Amino acid sequence: MFGFFRTMLALWVMMFHLLGIPVIGPYAVFSFFSLSGFLMTTIMHETYGYDHGGIGRYALNRFLRLYPMYWLAIIISIIVIIYVSPEYSKAYKSILYIPNNFGAIVFNTTMIFPTLFPEEVSPRLSPPTWALTIEIFYYVCIGLGISKTKRLAVLWVCLSISYYVLTYVLNMESAHRYFSILAGTLPFSLGSILYFYKIEIYSLLCRFKFSNPIFLLVTYILLAAFFTLNQYYKPFPYYFYINETGKYLNIFITLVIIVSLFFRGHEIFSNKIDKFLGDYSYPIYLLHWQLGLLASYILFKTPTKGLSGDGLSVFILSLLLVFIVSSILIYSIDRNISFIRNKIKTNNANCAGGANIVNVPQASLSTTVKAQPQVMTLKQTE
Repeated sequence: MFGFFRTMLALWVMMFHLLGIPVIGPYAVFSFFSLSGFLMTTIMHETYGYDHGGIGRYALNRFLRLYPMYWLAIIISIIVIIYVSPEYSKAYKSILYIPNNFGAIVFNTTMIFPTLFPEEVSPRLSPPTWALTIEIFYYVCIGLGISKTKRLAVLWVCLSISYYVLTYVLNMESAHRYFSILAGTLPFSLGSILYFYKIEIYSLLCRFKFSNPIFLLVTYILLAAFFTLNQYYKPFPYYFYINETGKYLNIFITLVIIVSLFFRGHEIFSNKIDKFLGDYSYPIYLLHWQLGLLASYILFKTPTKGLSGDGLSVFILSLLLVFIVSSILIYSIDRNISFIRNKIKTNNANCAGGANIVNVPQASLSTTVKAQPQVMTLKQTE
């Protein structure tokens, strides 16, 4: 039941880029990383397993999830760039231009920008894909067993925390805690270890009556609004330190939301509605810059974005274009690919004896948990 949450995060990234609203973009990216760490560890344990066949199916399913939609997105990018002119495109977003050498073509085709800081690579036909390079790196790590056991997951978290502490001790630039491939280690590892402790955490949430997903989502939004205003207006002394604290609070509340949605997400939307909403998250993430470029050209013929009247007009038209194009891609392509992906998961479950359901032991929740947890199939989580 994570569809609504994913699409909300994708819209935050879009607002961050096209309207220039601070903070919410990085918060959303780290929330995505935390959720991915949890889901990839969950499906490796509960759906695929760590034998060669399971790892192969996991890799194939990740490929089908990421690349067909991405390739369509970069084709759309090329069409938009040609339509508005390469000069206009680069004026709107400096890295958004058609690759002009073999290396750039390979990087943009594979979505792998081979550097410690993938955000520095240009061109990128879908600008936010630097974060997907980081996602792919940790998908591989999880598939190879970095979170195969609780002990390994704990070790990974300890190493991740050590890295972050080291960046502060050595006074390293904040890019090492956000844009670097190593920056993804903390949210991914915390999401992964959540798989092993989700029942205990849910027990605590229920004991203190903080397990309601709607309450937690509203709290998440309000905290993001507070730290956004702090960054925008800088009303407090030491606002930098307040903002740094917000980054880690964001990860913490994301982990709590993941647990709450895992057990009680069905209380917000039905599975069907949640999947419908969640289907839009990936195309929104991939397409918003290109369609923002198109909207700017249609409305003003000059590069326009940001928090202004004209910028809001561009954002609204971009939102409409993103919804239309995403709907076309989802219903013409993605639904068929999803059918194939589900068959891969089903075949793997049959090979493993059909045990692809996360059963939540009632006894382990103890008498402190009054709410009945949800029994969730992995088809709902991926």
